Amino acid sequence: MNLAYKVLVGTHHKTGTGWMASLFKRICQQFQLSFFSGNQEELPEYFDIFFQPHSQFSFDKLHLKYKGLHLIRDPRDRIISGCFYHQNSQEEWLYLKQKKFGGLTYQEKINSYTSLDDQLIFEMENSGLNDIQEMLNWNYSNSSFIEVKYEELILDKDLILFREIFNFLGFPDEHLSKTLNIVRDSSLFSDIFKDTKRRNTGHIRSGKPEQWREYFKHTHRVKFLELFNDALIKLGYEENDAWVNN
Repeated sequence: MNLAYKVLVGTHHKTGTGWMASLFKRICQQFQLSFFSGNQEELPEYFDIFFQPHSQFSFDKLHLKYKGLHLIRDPRDRIISGCFYHQNSQEEWLYLKQKKFGGLTYQEKINSYTSLDDQLIFEMENSGLNDIQEMLNWNYSNSSFIEVKYEELILDKDLILFREIFNFLGFPDEHLSKTLNIVRDSSLFSDIFKDTKRRNTGHIRSGKPEQWREYFKHTHRVKFLELFNDALIKLGYEENDAWVNN
């Protein structure tokens, strides 16, 4: 397969990063395309798909024609997902001793709280704060990117949105059917969450939308608004702040 453009895929921590990386890697393997995941400073001269897990692209240094996919997730669900994930994950940064945590690692610190309520606040004030700020700092007016919400993809059983994405990215029509078959085999649609064995595989605990409704107490809602102000409105998840008291 020959792509019309170089393809850039940008996500944020706990916004479907593992899912998208696996999906595009499989597509590259199927069609003999070159896949790169990492920092742009290490980007090889030749590549077809560049995956960046924090959407950190230096566009002024990308002297090429590209199309991109940018994926975000409801920041409230990002907090929930990150809180559970960081308690047990094997990611190296979670094992680094940090002065601001009194010499504890991030994982030790979050696990030092005896209640989930306090763990959620900690996640909100730390890793979640950085990732949500990343989402807010993204340039949503870049017409070379298609903007997609994780919640839309997770429910796209008929692959209508996925088809739109691959059309936008310049995938040839003659390969679209096979590409969508790969998507179907790799997707985290709602019924998969009934399969406990599959969902408890490190990155995937549950991908259901609106998990925050189950875990956020009023104190979490107030704290979220205090930290992130109108982030949900800017990102298109709420029209106002009424959700705090609903």
